[in-house]
Amino acid sequence: MFGLAAKASNAYRNLAAESSALGADRHQLICLLFSGTLSAIGQARAALAKGDIGMKAQASSKAIRLVDEGLKVAVNRSVGEMGESLYQLYEYCTRRLLQGHLKHDDAAYAEVARLLSEIDAGWRSISPVAKSVPAEGKSALRQAA
Repeated sequence: MFGLAAKASNAYRNLAAESSALGADRHQLICLLFSGTLSAIGQARAALAKGDIGMKAQASSKAIRLVDEGLKVAVNRSVGEMGESLYQLYEYCTRRLLQGHLKHDDAAYAEVARLLSEIDAGWRSISPVAKSVPAEGKSALRQAA
């Protein structure tokens, strides 16, 4: 388990988010990976719209690396069908991001952003912090955030 978190942490840290990832637990780290990936996809889409091919290439590479070296590495494929399906979905996302980059296809970027946003929302909804806080404390957490 520590090995997977360390690999994902290294992938994210290498992409200029060292300070946030260093103190993150496994759940927070996955949230950071989703945020970074979705941000990179947004940057790639904006660069594509502007015709900035260099920026699109950088942002696409960042998104692909975060999925491939971060999110995909963190999946435990041995937990059954769900783990394997998630791994395959990340494989698909990596291919679509590459297609989006190579073919200048905004629809490919948009599809991956939609898919990852849905998984991110589900992941955030199972936050260990949210589950461990009594109901009266949850409103205080929301107000503090």
